[in-house]
Amino acid sequence: MIFRENHIDMKRIVLLPVFFAFLSAQTFQTVIQRLEQSPAEQRQRIIEPYLAAKRFSPIIEQDTLLHFVFYGTAGSVSVNGNLQHWNNPVPLERIPCGTYSLFHKTFVVPSDARLDYQFIVDGKVTLDPHNPAVTPSGFGPHSEARMPGSVPSPYLFVRNDIPRGTIDSLPAAKIPAPLCHYLVGVRPIKVYKPAGYDTLSHLPTIYIHDGFEAITFAHLPTIIDNLIAAKMIPPVIAVFIPPVNRQDEYAGSRTEQFVKYLADDLVPLIDHIYRTEPSPLQRAMIGISGGGHISLYAGLRRSDVFLNAGGQSSTITPWLIDLTKQRFASNSISAQMKIYLDCGRFDIKGENPQDDAFNFLRLNRNYSNLLSSLHIPHYYKEVNDGHEWANWRERMPEMLIYFFGAHL
Repeated sequence: MIFRENHIDMKRIVLLPVFFAFLSAQTFQTVIQRLEQSPAEQRQRIIEPYLAAKRFSPIIEQDTLLHFVFYGTAGSVSVNGNLQHWNNPVPLERIPCGTYSLFHKTFVVPSDARLDYQFIVDGKVTLDPHNPAVTPSGFGPHSEARMPGSVPSPYLFVRNDIPRGTIDSLPAAKIPAPLCHYLVGVRPIKVYKPAGYDTLSHLPTIYIHDGFEAITFAHLPTIIDNLIAAKMIPPVIAVFIPPVNRQDEYAGSRTEQFVKYLADDLVPLIDHIYRTEPSPLQRAMIGISGGGHISLYAGLRRSDVFLNAGGQSSTITPWLIDLTKQRFASNSISAQMKIYLDCGRFDIKGENPQDDAFNFLRLNRNYSNLLSSLHIPHYYKEVNDGHEWANWRERMPEMLIYFFGAHL
């Protein structure tokens, strides 16, 4: 969008709000029709005041109409994001407007959807330059489209009127280089302690995979501060664990080794250093994507250590399914175990609709159905969102309340 400065007198200033209100009241489709019916050299005078009145993009109408717009000198513009499952960028339609061009594309989406997206302008990936809402991502920043029914969790924002916890850093152990290839425990750890820690004891513990990203992108310490202050959960210890070899540890050749490290090395270390409640009922393990897989897997494999397991947009593998069935068959799933699952309806899926290996929604839905068929209690939720940190952090308060607070 491009806005030129013009000299205007006071009478025009008085009339300007009324004029902008009139422009804003026009439907997007009406403006497009006016542009298409007007000569190219006159279109600039139609579109620029309308965009100035709207101020920001994307343009949202009737709760479910999402209009992506780009106005400038580009030759081609596409949009890619959750609506495309990040697979197939969709070209925006072009209307020449004299010096510039308007690019646009309309989608009908759920009224409570929250979506990440990026533009591809003349082959270059970029944020929407007229959208101030930017979300964090492990793949760089994304622009955000939030529909009117998508209300942010009240626990995501820093409050200056409540006590805040502190974070310790535990350095990685010094292990000779030849042994590092065989050991999975060599990594720094960060540990959240709640406000007033020195006066507390018997604290529940949450172990978080992709832990450093959960601090940076999900602001999880802030969420925990707010939940504690609101008395939605008791004071807790949170252990932020970074991966070293993410694929192999979370869902690959080192998974069993990694579970052993978590249960037999890390948990005893944390219980020794901090004022925890050393009970499986008071320990939770959570993660996103592959981190969700290792959380669910570790909870089922070592329920003597973890009785709360949460996965968001979890990778669901055949060996997780087999382990679930084996644990059920051997009657070794505790009735006290809590399993939490959520997944986005705009989550990752492969380009082939029949390819289940990368269809996260279908896999998570099927896994929830498996748990239900085996009468294994769990909580499962689908949301109109994608495979993004901005999605997962919205749901983290619900997950922690499910484990340690009032039931949802």
